Amino acid sequence: MNNKKVLDEGRQLKRLNAETRRQSHMYKWFAFIAALDCILVIFYDQDMRNIVFSAGVCIVCTFLWIKGRNQSRKYRREWNEKYNPNDKAP
Repeated sequence: MNNKKVLDEGRQLKRLNAETRRQSHMYKWFAFIAALDCILVIFYDQDMRNIVFSAGVCIVCTFLWIKGRNQSRKYRREWNEKYNPNDKAP
């Protein structure tokens, strides 16, 4: 019974890691597209409201991307410490 609990916990950590990475990847692309949009607005439209909105979206998505990436790395480190002690990542 104890083996099953450990297996389920390991699977849960892997799922959390994968889901967090997937979400972080989406935020990365939103931030990238918002940055491109901000640059285009600066050069072509020059409307301050659009620039501020695009820059705000870019900053928020970049923050969420970095936060998700760090969370994913935390899950991965925790999984390595618990279930893979021979493979130490730098």
